[in-house]
Amino acid sequence: MKHPKILTLTLAAGLVTGVTGCTPAGTETETSSAPTVAPTTASPTAPAPSSSGSSHSQGQATEDPAKVELAKQAATIMTTWNPTKDFNRTAAELRARTLMTPERAKEVIAPERPATGVEWLTAAEKKATSKPTVKLMTEHHEQDTIAVTATWQWVTKDGESWAGEGKQTFFFTFTDTEPYKIRDYVSSVR
Repeated sequence: MKHPKILTLTLAAGLVTGVTGCTPAGTETETSSAPTVAPTTASPTAPAPSSSGSSHSQGQATEDPAKVELAKQAATIMTTWNPTKDFNRTAAELRARTLMTPERAKEVIAPERPATGVEWLTAAEKKATSKPTVKLMTEHHEQDTIAVTATWQWVTKDGESWAGEGKQTFFFTFTDTEPYKIRDYVSSVR
């Protein structure tokens, strides 16, 4: 062998490169089984603490009972799923389009992939439907936005029920005049 040191260095470099390439990076994230939400063009921001203790002093949408009711109605529709009929969770959002402006309704597009995950597949197998409970987030202080949290129970026709996994929080904005429509929304699943 003419150059044993070069061969040794080359092998060592290859070994280090191979080991480094096989070691998972600490910043990688796992893929989530949570449903995706159609992107929006103008998204409300997450709740921010208020310097004032009262949301009513800020002229928020929560002052208007009609907007609060519309937000609760939309969140209920958007979290009522029947996995034996619904291709994925977005099917419920499609049903809520009548509560939205035409522009926002056009943005609700169902993904081409079916819903998966243990919760959805179990509900489908048992022919269960989700029965949501929605709650106004009174601690939310974002002006002109109403936040609603939904949790759900899965219920079969036989009366069997079990708690759904996680909760979904919606942030809604509305048109300025009655009859109110949802101008925009975002949601997060936990």
